[in-house]
Amino acid sequence: MLILTLNWHTKLLAVNNNFVPAYVEAIEIFGREEADAGACVSSIIKAIVFFITSFLMKSKGFFYQFIIFLALAGLIVVTGCKKDNKQFSVNYGYNYYPVDSGHYIIYNVDSVTFNYDQINYTRDTSRYQMQAFFGDTLHDLLDSVNFRLYYSTRADSNSSWGSPYETYGLRVTTNLQVVENDIRFIKLIFPPQAAEQWMGNLYVPTTGAYTTYQGWNYYFENIDTTVVISGQTYNNAIVVSEVNNVSLISKIVRTEIYAPNVGMIYQEWEALSKQNVILGWDTGAESGFSIHMWAVAHNP
Repeated sequence: MLILTLNWHTKLLAVNNNFVPAYVEAIEIFGREEADAGACVSSIIKAIVFFITSFLMKSKGFFYQFIIFLALAGLIVVTGCKKDNKQFSVNYGYNYYPVDSGHYIIYNVDSVTFNYDQINYTRDTSRYQMQAFFGDTLHDLLDSVNFRLYYSTRADSNSSWGSPYETYGLRVTTNLQVVENDIRFIKLIFPPQAAEQWMGNLYVPTTGAYTTYQGWNYYFENIDTTVVISGQTYNNAIVVSEVNNVSLISKIVRTEIYAPNVGMIYQEWEALSKQNVILGWDTGAESGFSIHMWAVAHNP
């Protein structure tokens, strides 16, 4: 449609020794698809200012200027103040962690613990399955809507699930928070962006056994990759590196991969130490643990 605007490249003319705005040359009509509210208000303000200026100038042509002002104001209101109904949608990436009641993911888990007391060296390996099951919602003290999350384990696919461990989480506009063993972690931020960083352990205590969690720097290592896990291909997966602190005698690494409409499909979590700087971690680790888990079933 046509939008009528005022071009402020005006000039002053001397008419009967009075200065009056030459607004006739200030009118410009141009075509535009749609006017927003800001442009509308701006145009009206300019017209009002112009009218007041003309009034104060006490020009002989005031009556005609007043008539023209009314006409301009009417045109601006009718044609220039159409509400901008364009809808803008942002994909925040919430589908990387579905929290719908009834959603579940089953993982295979390999867990290895290392212990060396200068005399005896033990390396215990256990393999089992774990299920993450999403339940209904609950309101916390701040009236925020949290989701219930139940973890249960079993020896293998032929065994029954054990009693579930209940925890909860919160997905807000900009991040995902999950409570694990009474510790709140900020697992994701929304929307995912390449190399974006955040303080995922912001709510973790800083003393005692929790010092392991200090210095972590979460970031998106990849936000659009394809991975194959348990024979299933996941497109558009995101890789989150939570920590990657490795030296000759210590190793703390935790990485998670998330797939759209599924959630977390892989986790690597290692906290190891050793004294022999020649041996690799597979053979030289003396204390700590190593956990690898990957999705084998889920819905939908």
